[in-house]
Amino acid sequence: MRRLEDLQNEFERAVFLAAYHSPRQRRRRHWAVLGLVAKHGLRGLAFSWPVYVLALAAVYGDTSHALAYLAVLLLAMGVSGMILIRGVRDDYRVRVQGRLREKTGHPGV
Repeated sequence: MRRLEDLQNEFERAVFLAAYHSPRQRRRRHWAVLGLVAKHGLRGLAFSWPVYVLALAAVYGDTSHALAYLAVLLLAMGVSGMILIRGVRDDYRVRVQGRLREKTGHPGV
């Protein structure tokens, strides 16, 4: 994959930018983002699923503290969401942004 930073010639940069902003490349970047979301989401779920299961079990098990457990569950989901978004954003900058996506081969995820 060619990167915009690697091009020194103005003509090459103009051709690159025309290709980069094409509908096909935008669609490929969207698919790459979906792949990154799936990758980071599954990784986060595999890492933190016990916390969610324990919090849900506490909510359904004891009604006197259910609201507190639900608050902890929502806080944990918020933190996980922030970590997910940050990971996707960082991976997008490194693997997708400023590069032409190829149809075949490794999608960069």
